[in-house]
Amino acid sequence: MLINIENVKPGMKLIEDVLLPSGAILVNESQILTPSLIEIIIKRGIQKIQVVPQETTVQSEHEKIVPVENKNADSVKPQTAKENAAPETSQSKIKVFPSQDKMLARLCVEPSGTENELLAKEDILVALAEAGIVFGIDDKAIDGIVEKWLKLKRYYEVDGIAKGAAPVPAKEGCWDIKVSHISDVEFLTAARKVHYFWELKAAGIDAERVDPDMVIAVKQDDVPAVPGKNIKGEEILTDEIIKATLNLEKTVRYSVDNKKILPVITGIAYSINAALGVCPIDFDGSVDISISPDIMKAEMIFHPPGTRGNHPSIAQVEALLKKNGIVYGVMENEIKDALLKCSQGVYPDQPVIVAAGTPPLNGENGKVEFLFNIETSLKPKINPNGSVDYKNVELVVSATKGQELARLKAPTKGIPGTDILGHKTPAVDGTPAKLPVGTNTAQSPGNSDILIAATDGNVKYNGTSVEINEGFFIKGNVDFSTGNIKYAKSVVVGGDIGGGFIIECGGDLQVAGTIEDSRIIAGGNVLCKLGFIGQGKGCIDAKGDINLMFMKNQLVKSGKNVIIAKEAINCTVFARKTISVHGNPLSIIGGKMTARDCITAYSIGNSNGVKTTLEVGTDFVLVEDMQKTESQILEMSENKKKLLPACNKYEKLAELKHDPGGKEEALLVKLSATLAKYEQQLKALEERKKMIATNMNEFKNAVIKIEHAALPGTTFKIGQHMLVIKEEVVGPKTVRLVDEEIKIF
Repeated sequence: MLINIENVKPGMKLIEDVLLPSGAILVNESQILTPSLIEIIIKRGIQKIQVVPQETTVQSEHEKIVPVENKNADSVKPQTAKENAAPETSQSKIKVFPSQDKMLARLCVEPSGTENELLAKEDILVALAEAGIVFGIDDKAIDGIVEKWLKLKRYYEVDGIAKGAAPVPAKEGCWDIKVSHISDVEFLTAARKVHYFWELKAAGIDAERVDPDMVIAVKQDDVPAVPGKNIKGEEILTDEIIKATLNLEKTVRYSVDNKKILPVITGIAYSINAALGVCPIDFDGSVDISISPDIMKAEMIFHPPGTRGNHPSIAQVEALLKKNGIVYGVMENEIKDALLKCSQGVYPDQPVIVAAGTPPLNGENGKVEFLFNIETSLKPKINPNGSVDYKNVELVVSATKGQELARLKAPTKGIPGTDILGHKTPAVDGTPAKLPVGTNTAQSPGNSDILIAATDGNVKYNGTSVEINEGFFIKGNVDFSTGNIKYAKSVVVGGDIGGGFIIECGGDLQVAGTIEDSRIIAGGNVLCKLGFIGQGKGCIDAKGDINLMFMKNQLVKSGKNVIIAKEAINCTVFARKTISVHGNPLSIIGGKMTARDCITAYSIGNSNGVKTTLEVGTDFVLVEDMQKTESQILEMSENKKKLLPACNKYEKLAELKHDPGGKEEALLVKLSATLAKYEQQLKALEERKKMIATNMNEFKNAVIKIEHAALPGTTFKIGQHMLVIKEEVVGPKTVRLVDEEIKIF
C-alpha cells in the first residue's frame, strides 16, 4: 500500500523500488526498513513509498546497505549479520566539509586501521545527511568511491560530492526582427555604396523594402528569474535582470509603447553587432546614360523598380539628357516607346539609342572615268536562264591615235556634321585624281582632264596607268596563209586557228572563232569565243586566265583560273587557282580536272558512268617542278656514278708515276672539281625538292562545289585521299577534306 513517509515505521517491508528524482533506484523492493534507511529516504525528498504494513520484521539499525550489482548503481541493499561480521568495529572514517556559501561539499574517506573495514553507499549517504546535505549529491561519484574502496582501502577525497544550483536571473524580452534584413558587415558596406534597388540585386543582396512607420521589430515577453538551491536544499533567490541590448541608429525609432521599432526612412533594414538601422535605398526604376567617345551617340539603360517602386519616367530621362548637355539628335519616339514598354513591365535587354548626331560627310575624291572597257577578267556574264554570254567579252581592246581614253571627275566638298552636344564636326574635302598617263598616251591639248591615245594599238589599264601597245591583228584564220605566229605582245585572231599551228605571244590572245588541234602559249590571258576542239593533239598553256566557250579532247594549263561556259568532254584541265564549268545540263564528262583552290561545276559525269576525276588541293606547276627536279637529281646522280671509276683510275695512276704536275694528276684535278660541282648541285636540288614538297599541296581551303549533281563513275581526289561516287549525289553540295577523310556536305 502507498503511505506517506511520516507514517513509515521501522520493520515495514518495501513492495516497490524507492526511486530518486533522477530515476535511479535508491532502495530495492523487499527491503526491511530501518531507522537509518528511513532517514536517508526522507532527506532525499521522497514523500510516499509502497510498503506491506503487515510485515513487521525489524532489523538492527546497524545492518549495512551495499550497492545492488544487477540493479542500479544508486540502489542500496541491507546485508545480514552473517554477511557482515563485526560491522561496529570495522567502519571507515567519513568526513564531509561543506563550503561557506553552502554551494559545494567535499568528501574525505579514511581507513580506521582495523581489519575487514567496509564502506557502503548508505554510509556515505548517512554522513551527508548528518551534515545536512540533501541537494545536488553526485551519486556517480559515491559509487566510484565505493568501487575504489573495494579494490584498495586508502585515503580518498572528492571535491564537489554535492553542488548547489545557482539562481537564473530574469531576462528582459529580446527584439524579434520581422523583416528580411542584412546581417553581414560586407553586405552592409556594399549596400551603403549603392543608391538604387537594381544595384542591390546586382551585388547579390536580397533584403525587404521597409518604409516609415512600418513595424520592423517587436519586443518579446520578459523571462522571470528561476530560484536556485544550495546543498542544504534551501532556496536561493535573485533580483538580477539581464537587459536586452539594442542600439538604435538615427534611421529607426521606438513606438509610443516602446514595444516596437519603426523606420523613419525608406530602405532596407540591417542588424549587426546589436545595432539596428535602415540603409537608404531608392526602389524606383532608374535610367543610366553612356556617350560614345566620338560624342555622336548616346545610349540609355532602363532599370526596373523594386517592391512598390515607380517605373522610370520621362522627367528622369529629360533630366539626364540635360545634365549631360545632350541637345541634338534626341530620338523622342524611341524614348517614348521604351518608357511605354517599361510601364508594362517589359524592359529592354540592350541599351537603347536615345540620341544620335549627324556624322560629317567627307567629300568624294576625284575619279577617273575610263572611256574603254578596262575589265581584264575573262569571267563571262551569266544570263538569268543559266547560260553564259561571251558576245560582249573582249580581251583585247583597240584604240586609234587621238581617241579619248579617260576623263577626270572633279572631287566634291565635304559636309560638316553635328554631335549630340550640338558642336559642329569638320568634314574632309575630296582630293583630285590624277590622269593615268602611261606608255603611248597623253593629255588632250584642248582639255587637261582628258587622256587620249598617242598612237594606234591595243589599249590596256594596268592598275595604275593606261598604256597602248602595238598589237598583232589577224583579220581571218590562222592557217597556211599565215603560218605559225610568234609575237612578243598581244595577238587578236578574227577567225579560227587551224589544227597543227603554233601561236606564241607575250601578252593576251583573243580568238573570235574556234581553236583546233593547235599549240597555244600565252604570257597573259586567253579568250576563245567558241570552242577548243580536236583529236587531243592541242594544248593551251597560259600564265593568266583561260576562258573558253567549250572544249573537247584537249589539254589546258592555266597559271590562274579556267572558265568554261558550256561543257568539257574528255579533257585534261590544270588550273593554279580555280576551274568553273557552267554547262547545263552537261558540264564535266570524262577526263580529269585539277585545281589548287576550287572546282565548281553544274553537273559531273553522265548516266553511262564514264570515269571522271576531279582533284583539288594540288598545285600542278609545283608538281611539274617536282618531276623536273627529280629528273635532274636522277641525271646528276647518273653522271656522278659514271665519273667515279675514271676518277679512281687516274688517282691510282698518279700515285704510281709520282709525277707532280703530270697529265694524270691534271686530269685527276679536273675530275675532282667536276665531282665537287655535282655534289653541290645535288645538294641544291635536294633542298629545292624539300621546298617544293612543302608548298605543293594545300588542303585546308580546297573545295569542290556541285551545283546540280555528281553521277556514279565520278572520283573526288584531295591529296592521297580518294572518294568514288557509286550513287548519284544531288546538289547543291560541297566536298571537303575533314579529319583526313573526304566528306560531302
